[in-house]
Amino acid sequence: MPLLRVTHTKGAFTDAERDALAEEFTHAILIGEIGADNEVARSVAYLQFVELDAANGGWYVGGKREANPPKGGRMILDVFYPVGAADQSAKTELHRALSVAIGDVLGVDVSFPNRPQDWIFVHEIPEGNWGISTRTVGVETIHAFTQGDPARVPFQQALLAAQGRVRAEFDFPEGAPGEGRPSPLLELEAAE
Repeated sequence: MPLLRVTHTKGAFTDAERDALAEEFTHAILIGEIGADNEVARSVAYLQFVELDAANGGWYVGGKREANPPKGGRMILDVFYPVGAADQSAKTELHRALSVAIGDVLGVDVSFPNRPQDWIFVHEIPEGNWGISTRTVGVETIHAFTQGDPARVPFQQALLAAQGRVRAEFDFPEGAPGEGRPSPLLELEAAE
């Protein structure tokens, strides 16, 4: 259930290029989050394109209004995942895949350091902070619902267990962020 918000320079690409980016980006964020690209996961993979007009002061670089954006404009890609959805190698691959998509679709050189104008941030939403359909859900529920790669589950379980040990060791109060485990998928299905 990833969300990708792409803030970009207005007019930097055509509608056809935006559509191609959306397709490539969707594949990349799904592989990054759940290790799979499937119909169920695509039904809850969201992309938003937000244009900022450089000519009217939407972009400042180095404290100055940007007068001449580079080919393909500038982009800030904010990816939102639940904590534990992706280990560092999956995030590194996500950074690469999103950049390669920009290069392929817009015909620009994305190799480092040739295109420093595209920034990619992965924001991890802590357990207990992601909600859908009247329920709080966590990484395990999201992964099961989206039919993610089972190879991701051991990492998720180990991370959640480690977080639990930290909360116990430092006597986190009941109700602290991440304290309560969201309902597993089977409880969601039973409630329907």
